[in-house]
Amino acid sequence: MRLLFNALVFFLSFSIFSQDPEVGDFHQGGVVFYVDSLGKGLILDTTYLEATYDWVANQPMLSNWAAPFSFHPGAVEEFIGAGQFNTNNLALYGSDYAANICYNNSSGGYTDWFLPSHDELWQMMMNVELIDSTISIHGGEYFDVGPHWSSTQALNPSYANIAYPYSTNLAGDPMGPFQSIKSKNTGALVRAVRCIDNDCAFVGSPTFGCNDPIAENYDPTVGVNDNSCVYIMGCTDPNSCNYDSSATMDDFTCDYSCIGCTDSMALNYLNETVTIEDGSCLYCTDEYQIITIDYDTLIDNSVFFSIDSLGVTFEEVIGGPFNQGFCIPDGCYTLTMLASCNITDTWYGNTFTIGDFSYTLETPFASVEFYLGDYDCNGDCVSVGEPCDDEDTNTLDDVIQEDCECVGTSQVIVDELEALSVLIYPNPVSNQLVIDLGDLTGITSTIKLYGSSGRLLFEKQSNSTIKIDVSSYAKGLYILELSTSDKVLRSQVIVE
Repeated sequence: MRLLFNALVFFLSFSIFSQDPEVGDFHQGGVVFYVDSLGKGLILDTTYLEATYDWVANQPMLSNWAAPFSFHPGAVEEFIGAGQFNTNNLALYGSDYAANICYNNSSGGYTDWFLPSHDELWQMMMNVELIDSTISIHGGEYFDVGPHWSSTQALNPSYANIAYPYSTNLAGDPMGPFQSIKSKNTGALVRAVRCIDNDCAFVGSPTFGCNDPIAENYDPTVGVNDNSCVYIMGCTDPNSCNYDSSATMDDFTCDYSCIGCTDSMALNYLNETVTIEDGSCLYCTDEYQIITIDYDTLIDNSVFFSIDSLGVTFEEVIGGPFNQGFCIPDGCYTLTMLASCNITDTWYGNTFTIGDFSYTLETPFASVEFYLGDYDCNGDCVSVGEPCDDEDTNTLDDVIQEDCECVGTSQVIVDELEALSVLIYPNPVSNQLVIDLGDLTGITSTIKLYGSSGRLLFEKQSNSTIKIDVSSYAKGLYILELSTSDKVLRSQVIVE
């Protein structure tokens, strides 16, 4: 009989202490004010929190929600179970605002307090009398009649949702709680809450996770995106050079340098790195020129331009820069420019570049002459006296003449150095190559050594015997050239 009694006591004790807490119970550091069908619930802190203390009035001060005109996309959820999510996001901004005060609260030895969401705050207000009854037994602060912050901001980014525990009608009769919104930078009361066992996944509430279909960890059952989505970063533009078909989010690294003319016979073909044809290949018998116009980004302007005698008529360049190739024969042209903008002292103008010609527009309208090719607009050669190459190896000092022709001074060619008793030895050579000028001793001569590909490897002026160190040269055939003011002597040299 005693054994049966002891078993009954154990059963009753186990049943009493293992049952789920109910609304109004004092549990885990506060008062339970909400419980779902599975026994998960919300607990209210027994005291108010504040950012500062008014020592003059000897009372706690109301706390602001956040800075005015600031929108917080991570604090818009209203449902029961969203308060902790909202608060964690708001705490990232760091301050003495309402959510941060709750986030840093350690009342009752717990550190998982948060500012209640819109719906959680309303559940709290619906049970004010029961909560105050429990506080009268276990201690704490009764509900104040003032506005209480929630962690849910309103549609207007300058406001957040609040609730009052008590209200009155126009006649002054007491009524129940009501909800409203309040400017974020004005004061309201702060009361922290937490979830029983820190489990905020309530029955019927949306789940948190990644709900973006393009993310790697997409979960179609998720109701609220918690910013945990994982993406494959890369270039997502199939028209780019480095398109990544596996990428789910563009990382702004798309490269378009391989797009252009792929025909090596076209005038505007760049090189083999251009692999995607864009239809821009240009074929013409005239000179190919690039016309560029730099756009003034400091002001909102557009520019029109035309080039007479060409198929380039007035075009409008907006937002530039303009960059286009044209087949333009050499000659003299007139460039007409018209800027459509409000020119001020800070205007930098639009710079036109066509071949070697460049002009910056300094007024709303201008018309200037320019030339392309060897002759200016007066018919005069523009490069008289400049060095050139007439591709004749029997001439020296090639320069541009007044008729724009390249002309040099004829010279005597002697194929064998021995003709003037010039000696080179040893040949073949492996270390030091000696050049004895012979009859040219005392006459300043230029000695050059070329590789088999025509590349100049050595050059020096001398009027006496010189030596060339060829020990580091590759084995093979080389050309030694010795020149004076009127003679050029050449001979083959073998390096072994």
